[in-house]
Amino acid sequence: MTSETRNNATGFTIIELLVVVSIIVIVSAASIPMGLNFVRHYQVMGAAQGVAGQMQMARGQAVKLNTQRGVLLNFNYPGPGQYQWTSLDPNPVTGDWDDPVYPAYAPRNFEEGMTDGVYGAVPAEPNNTKNPDPAAGVMSPHGTPIYMPETVEFEGGGSNALLFRADGSVRAVTASGPSGAGVLNPNGLTWEMRVRDPNTQLTKLITITRNGRVTIEE
Repeated sequence: MTSETRNNATGFTIIELLVVVSIIVIVSAASIPMGLNFVRHYQVMGAAQGVAGQMQMARGQAVKLNTQRGVLLNFNYPGPGQYQWTSLDPNPVTGDWDDPVYPAYAPRNFEEGMTDGVYGAVPAEPNNTKNPDPAAGVMSPHGTPIYMPETVEFEGGGSNALLFRADGSVRAVTASGPSGAGVLNPNGLTWEMRVRDPNTQLTKLITITRNGRVTIEE
């Protein structure tokens, strides 16, 4: 085999290399939106799972504490895109309700059929993280404030909190004080709320029944 024949049989031409590079660029560019959609879907699902987990946590606390007045899981509190549970039980010694942290807000015993849905209140920061602090007037325990991912938010709704009771049951209510905007809507004997990515409009529906069963749409 001559030297000229060997040179013609090895390597790639410039045109062939450019074709291969072009194909790689096109395939990569096409896969970027798919990857971004996957990440955003994962973030929305993760946010929904976090909310559902706190619903179960608040229900467990209500049963564990054998709560008298209930445990509130408040949404858009202590700020937009956050959520936290707060016990409504009074001081076991005096029977008073965490005064002066919650001035003028006494929790109400929930009764079926009440049209006035204001039950209890939540404290302003930093008292919402004192768990408990008798010197500051805080006798009831609080959960840790949880933040939604930056790209995910609650969709608007009616009630702004869930009230969990010692028997494990739950009702959607409206909390007073610095509690945030509503997110919950009734649907028969259940309540629904959605988390969403406002950029892509991807959403996940979270449903909770009156006995505290939580589901997330697939």
